[in-house]
Amino acid sequence: MEKSIEKNFDYDGVSDSLIISRKKSDEKVQGSAEIGNLTLDFASNGKILNVEFQNISKFLEMMNINPSILNELTEVNLIVQKHMGAISLFAVLKTLTLKQPLPLATIPVHNQ
Repeated sequence: MEKSIEKNFDYDGVSDSLIISRKKSDEKVQGSAEIGNLTLDFASNGKILNVEFQNISKFLEMMNINPSILNELTEVNLIVQKHMGAISLFAVLKTLTLKQPLPLATIPVHNQ
């Protein structure tokens, strides 16, 4: 019996949005924030659970990446790096033949 693998991303070609999830089954979205073309979903502890990137094809073109990669994705990883007053978000887009790192955003954070 094959074990089904649940993918952690969804690309919608009609709305041209890519959703990447880091949410575990026991985590709940407690809030969201929109920053430019990004919508971030947060858990109560501040962890980023989901990222939705709107107009992803245009962004890829600006980064000199052929947007047709979106239709060939086999895996997408979201990397969140915290450093000196900011959070940087990166995606790693994977196809059968390509692994493409993609910087999404650097967001300043203010400690209270």
